Amino acid sequence: MLPIRSWMLLVLAAFLMGITAIRAEDDEPSLRGKKLSEWIAQLQNGKTSLDRRAALLAVQSIGPRKSRKVTPALIAALRENSDETIRAGSARALGYIAAKARFEDDVPVEKVRDALATSLRADKQPSVRRAAAKALGEMKVRAQGAVEVLGLALKDADAGTRAEAAAALQQLGKDAEDALAELQTALKDSKMERLMRVHCAHALGRIGSAQAVPSLREVLAEVKTDGELRRACAEALGQLGKQATDAAPTLAAALTAKDSDVGLRRAAAEALDRMGAEASAALPALQASLKDEDQFVRSLSLHAASQMGRELGEQRKPTILGILAAMDDNVLEVRVTAIEALGNLGADNLGELSKNVVEKLTAAARDPQRVVAEAARVALKKLQGSR
Repeated sequence: MLPIRSWMLLVLAAFLMGITAIRAEDDEPSLRGKKLSEWIAQLQNGKTSLDRRAALLAVQSIGPRKSRKVTPALIAALRENSDETIRAGSARALGYIAAKARFEDDVPVEKVRDALATSLRADKQPSVRRAAAKALGEMKVRAQGAVEVLGLALKDADAGTRAEAAAALQQLGKDAEDALAELQTALKDSKMERLMRVHCAHALGRIGSAQAVPSLREVLAEVKTDGELRRACAEALGQLGKQATDAAPTLAAALTAKDSDVGLRRAAAEALDRMGAEASAALPALQASLKDEDQFVRSLSLHAASQMGRELGEQRKPTILGILAAMDDNVLEVRVTAIEALGNLGADNLGELSKNVVEKLTAAARDPQRVVAEAARVALKKLQGSR
């Protein structure tokens, strides 16, 4: 036990800390010669829009760490101010405050979220609804309780609000799962703007539910659809990984189609790579893409093919021959990836081409390019160890 004197000192310290806290609360922060309470009054009742904007900046600059009155004042401005620019500005300020808030800041995050959700749902001005949706997105996981409102906002009359709501759901990731149905409906709606649909695709990928595969596959398959949107769908399917193997044939078609831009081809190859051996239905397309004009598509396709192993089946010989040919690629990184791919396949999966592979790798182990030689030696050890 502590001596009586020590206990008395602790009690005195606590008492003095309490007095300091009370004084800190009494010492109202000021900015440019005005107290916070004066700025708050000007924010609500300023004669001109310029006066109210200046007050909004002042209140935001003082911030919740200097006074607990700041956040309630901004919430009140968001709900009640007659000036839409002030309401929109208050929404942005609240989103920033809630996103940056630390535990010790004592910011009422739930009240902020609810106020923003109410404005998104009910404010008559699109600029305010847009700001509220964007602010909720900046809050990320702290906006989880507003997912339903954000999902409904995907049908907002204003295109900007729809796009911001979709972007917010994308930022929420797995926490946006309750908006899964609304996101899929919006993604498939060809009348909706491209940017919003792109955000929906990315949101579905981040949520990580297999339920999104059919809608992502459907939009990806539409060859007349905007290339960026198709790329977003391919990327989302890649994020879903093995859950999206039903989409492997659609990704394969996108990978080899003549009208597919390089971004889409890269996204398709990477998605197939993430699916691993379960994407064996795409092997013919991966073989063809080993000759793609883009080095990243070639490298991604090589790595994807190397994961097939026992799933090579009838495609074993053409796949391995394609990888062997890639060892002579004019891009160093592709050559190294081809060598690594052969090692990853394993000796048992090389079949009648085992001798050809070993000979080619043995020759590569003497390559003057150090990185090529080292990769070949590693691949040979892998093949020896897998027998």
